[in-house]
Amino acid sequence: MNTSFVYERLYKEYRPVVYSYISARLSSREDAEDLCQHVFVKLYKALDTFDGEKASLSTFVYQLAHNAVIDYYRTLHTHTELSEEDAFLPSAENVVMDRARAAKIAEALRQLPQQQRDILILRFYRGRTLVQIAQEMELTYDTVVSRQKSAFEKLRKLLPDLCSVTVGGLDE
Repeated sequence: MNTSFVYERLYKEYRPVVYSYISARLSSREDAEDLCQHVFVKLYKALDTFDGEKASLSTFVYQLAHNAVIDYYRTLHTHTELSEEDAFLPSAENVVMDRARAAKIAEALRQLPQQQRDILILRFYRGRTLVQIAQEMELTYDTVVSRQKSAFEKLRKLLPDLCSVTVGGLDE
């Protein structure tokens, strides 16, 4: 299949959700447009390394968008933080969530033990790897993996109607 055709289809399919996700987190429409384009450049460059066995394509695209937003704020050296509701998604398949679901997720996160909540925040909001989290929290790698797994199991019980709170193939 023609490579440019594949890129065009990806852009048409994922651009609306990527732009929506990014623009909800940036105050400038122009910056959101630029960052959205940046995500697709990264996607095109990384498409050869994408492994459909590890994660779905939408998970991969979401992670690129999420990381781009984090990098954007790091580059600006600003201390603006995303709310808990925006920082945690039950699944990358649900990039654009409504506020009612976000409030349920934030409430469920508050019910987790502090260490489990910290691991999820470092992992999915701060973009740390499991190895980095283990070092930062002075825990073993296996302990971090176990506590992350326990956190997701608790979230699944607390959020049965969402029932797809997953790591999304992001374990490293």
